[in-house]
Amino acid sequence: MTTVEKASERLWRRLNFFGVLAGILTLLLPFSGAWWHLTLGTDGGIFSILASPFEFKLLIFNKQISTAEAVQFSPLLWWLCLAFKLCYAYFGAALLAGSLLSLSEKHAESAETLVRFSSLKLLWLVVAFVVVLFIATFLVNSATQLMDSALIDFSMPYIVGTGKSAMSSGNFRISAPINMGFTSTFAVAIIASALGIASRIYQKRISSVSASPR
Repeated sequence: MTTVEKASERLWRRLNFFGVLAGILTLLLPFSGAWWHLTLGTDGGIFSILASPFEFKLLIFNKQISTAEAVQFSPLLWWLCLAFKLCYAYFGAALLAGSLLSLSEKHAESAETLVRFSSLKLLWLVVAFVVVLFIATFLVNSATQLMDSALIDFSMPYIVGTGKSAMSSGNFRISAPINMGFTSTFAVAIIASALGIASRIYQKRISSVSASPR
């Protein structure tokens, strides 16, 4: 192997490719749709919720509430989702930049700082999202258990699964299934989180190799 080939190989080994992939995915995730869905009813549902840390969509008989209506209904939630979008687009850009800067020994310290700062941000968001969903479904189930079961029969699954809902009034009874689950976008978020962890570990390896005497 020639000197040029060896130098080229050393250069590519310095590239944090885990961070490059994680950074790109983190950049795209805020604009990739819902992570989780809840549907009441069949054939599209009477009522549907599509949620992620970056968006919250409400559909009634397959008709989505417009952005203007959503802002009017809950301006705090709308601004919170926007803030998460901007923050995680920034974290993705920081991780991508740090992973590419690792190619340069001159910017090795900056690269390590950026990767260390941004690599685990998505992981904590994924964990927090699942915890919030679990708490929300737990509270809803606890609240419905306090209601009169003769009038309302409601059983919501915890985060993923199928449940039932029914309302009775005299001889009249309405029932509908409840379906909840994660989307393929959530799977991408998990993959990006794992790549973020790998990028942090690999960046430490790059830094240790750079710091070792030649």
